[in-house]
Amino acid sequence: MPAFLLEIRTEEIPAKTLAATRGQLEQGLKAQLTEAGFVSAQVGAYSTSRRLVLLVRDLPERQADREETVTGPPRSAAFAADGTPTRAAEGFARKVGLTVNKLHWVTTAKGEYLAATVLHQGRPTTEILAEAVTAVVESLRFPKMMRWGLGQHLFVRPVHGVVALLDEEVVPLQLFGVASDRVTLGHRVHAPEPFKVTSVDSYLGQLSERGVTVDQDERRQVLAGRASTLASEVGCEVIPDPELMGEHVELVEHPELLRGEIDPRFLELPREVVVTTLRHHQKCLALTAAGKLASHFLAVIDRADDPQGLIRQGNEWVIGARLADARFFFSSDRKHPFEDLVPKLERLEFHRRLGSVAAKAWRVGELGAWLASAVATGIDPELLRRTAPLVKADLSSHMVGEFPELQGVMGGHYLRLEGAPDEVWQAARDHYRPQGFEGDIPASDLGRVLAAADRLDTLVGLFAVGEVPSGSRDPFGLRRAAQGVVRIAAEAGWDVDLSEAVPVAVALLDEELRADAGAVAEAVTSFLADRVRRYLVDVEQASGDTAEAVMVAGRPTVPDQVARARALEAVRALPTFRSLALAFKRVRNITEGAPVVVVDPALLVEDEERELHRAAGEFRARLDEVLPRREVEEGFRAMEPIAGILDRFFDEVLVMTDDARVRDNRIALLSALRRDFLTLADLSKLQVEGG
Repeated sequence: MPAFLLEIRTEEIPAKTLAATRGQLEQGLKAQLTEAGFVSAQVGAYSTSRRLVLLVRDLPERQADREETVTGPPRSAAFAADGTPTRAAEGFARKVGLTVNKLHWVTTAKGEYLAATVLHQGRPTTEILAEAVTAVVESLRFPKMMRWGLGQHLFVRPVHGVVALLDEEVVPLQLFGVASDRVTLGHRVHAPEPFKVTSVDSYLGQLSERGVTVDQDERRQVLAGRASTLASEVGCEVIPDPELMGEHVELVEHPELLRGEIDPRFLELPREVVVTTLRHHQKCLALTAAGKLASHFLAVIDRADDPQGLIRQGNEWVIGARLADARFFFSSDRKHPFEDLVPKLERLEFHRRLGSVAAKAWRVGELGAWLASAVATGIDPELLRRTAPLVKADLSSHMVGEFPELQGVMGGHYLRLEGAPDEVWQAARDHYRPQGFEGDIPASDLGRVLAAADRLDTLVGLFAVGEVPSGSRDPFGLRRAAQGVVRIAAEAGWDVDLSEAVPVAVALLDEELRADAGAVAEAVTSFLADRVRRYLVDVEQASGDTAEAVMVAGRPTVPDQVARARALEAVRALPTFRSLALAFKRVRNITEGAPVVVVDPALLVEDEERELHRAAGEFRARLDEVLPRREVEEGFRAMEPIAGILDRFFDEVLVMTDDARVRDNRIALLSALRRDFLTLADLSKLQVEGG
């Protein structure tokens, strides 16, 4: 079956956009080809720093013919009373290219309509591909786009060449004013001369011979192997950095690394300073030897070698200069007590309507004191109030001013070197953790409380001034902030309803921002609840309906919701659980809005309702036994015997009997059972077969 190749050769494309672009290309072309009837086509997207590539296999020779039934006017409008066709029938016949006597009738829900069977002849595959590719490429979106030439073309970078082949033949098309052909270029250093691609099957090999590895997965494997080899040659290991390695893959056409040296004097700096300099300023991998930072680094290069050593030398010079700056800043910061930086927070603006970082630190301390009391950490509230400005103080330091990625980290180092208590310097180091659902939570209770308070203050403050995330727009990272709060509460086992902390945080804002305090608190609480739901699904791997079932029932603390989600997922496979869930839906429907009142055993006249009353009492007693011990799964398992009893009850007992006292007593029995079930989950939220 024919295969298709598209190569768009451009100026250098930003590395961080390429993975998303491959996804757009692959998904977009698959959709276009499926719509055209090419359902068997296998689409693969590839890229280098200078070219976007599509390879499509298992294409048909041409599009299949297809028949379509087209409806026209109804019978009443198609023919006159004497049986002659009306102008409507004749117009419809002309439209479909047939005579009236070639038309037929179809019966629909609205009656009989004149219809025609139209044959659509399949088009050549080259035509389909040209249209599909043009539509997909022109629909690509990037964070930043460029215009070039006379400004009529808009794309991520100027396009210099287009190769489009179906097997060995050129597919005629035009992208951004560039006509397709079979000519491309090899690697810009090793083989910059133009050459002709002979066929789709030879494309990857021809590029490889000329120094270009088109497949990004192959580049990843090569770079990983070279990193391991270069590190082991000097007795080192690479500090794992999947994100940076992924960026290396996208930066090059020819995957290669070189090893450079760091002046050993710079290794006296905190490890994070050296690694950050290597990573953020030169995109270099750091190495360790025997667990300590080594005086070597690995830099990515887009060529096979560095014959004169100029690339290595350039990297060493830049890294050396940056580390010399870092050493100067580190020394300057340490000339004065760290606490001297706290007053300078007054001059740092957190947000124009939320005041300075000093004002934020005060709010964090007050909210942290409330949180510490609520979760019974035993932390002295005054310690929290004193520590809150300290963990922010490094924002005023020379080092963080130059290396903002080290906020918090440097505060931790400076406090540790001054002899601050472990929990204080660790809180400074850790209070920016975790970033969303990723990474470790702070190591100490003090760090966890300050981290959560910091994020909650950010959430309520920015919601109060209207900086609310919308769609994919979240410039202040509020989704990550809320995820961090949820993660801390879940893993620290905090027995507190986060919604209770929100009004406390709102009350600490300036008076003008508290005018709509209720609406702000409600919006932030809902936002946090959405993040809890995502935590249950994304981190705990619970199904969406399990998350819904536990979110609307039971105690609203995050650890309880996590425990109930885990337990519900564990028991959903029980044979009787489907029946129980369906029965509970009936219980919810019958008792909706009914108060929970005491059941009168004397009014239980049927055997099935007396049996249900007995089982409900045993279930309540079992919950009282296991829930204080947080044995949530045992609570769910205690539901199981009730499934068959409920089925018999609904089969044999008429709840809505004419006798009002008996009816109300039966509703009371079901209402009490609903209340007890809801301490665990709302089973009516579960999606089960037949319900």
